[in-house]
Amino acid sequence: MLLGELDVEVMPAWAVQALQAGSDSPALLELAGMGPGELTCVPAVVATALQELGAPDLTEQQARWELAYAWAEAMFTGELAPYEAARRIWQDAWDPFGRPEQLSGFAYEASEWEDDPEHRSAYEHRMLHDARDLLRQPMPGHQDGQ
Repeated sequence: MLLGELDVEVMPAWAVQALQAGSDSPALLELAGMGPGELTCVPAVVATALQELGAPDLTEQQARWELAYAWAEAMFTGELAPYEAARRIWQDAWDPFGRPEQLSGFAYEASEWEDDPEHRSAYEHRMLHDARDLLRQPMPGHQDGQ
C-alpha cells in the first residue's frame, strides 16, 4: 500500500466520513480523533484501520491502478475537476508505473492543459473521454483484469 503518499492532514476528516458512512473500527475511531500534533502516527493508524475493516492487501501496482480508476471515476462523476484528476493519474499512477499506455492520454492532456490555456476546454473534454474509456476496461493487475 502507498501509505507513505497519504495526505496525513486530511486523513482524520476521511475517518470521520467513513464513520458517518457506517464503517467502524477502533483504529478508525482513533484516527478520527487525531489532532495536528499526532499526524506522524497517521500512516500506521490508517494501516491498522484498513486491516480491521477487512480491506485487501494490495501490491503497489494494484494500489496505483485502484487510485487511477478512482480518480477517473471522480472525474467522470464531477467529484474532481478533469484537470485535477488527470494530473493525479499522470503524476501518481502513470509516471511511477512506467507509463502504461492505458493512462498515457491523461498525462498528455494534463501537460497540455498546463501549457495551453486557450484550449483547456478541449483538453478537459478529452480527459473525460479517456476517463469513460478507462472505466469500461477491466482493471489491470487484478483477478478479473490480468
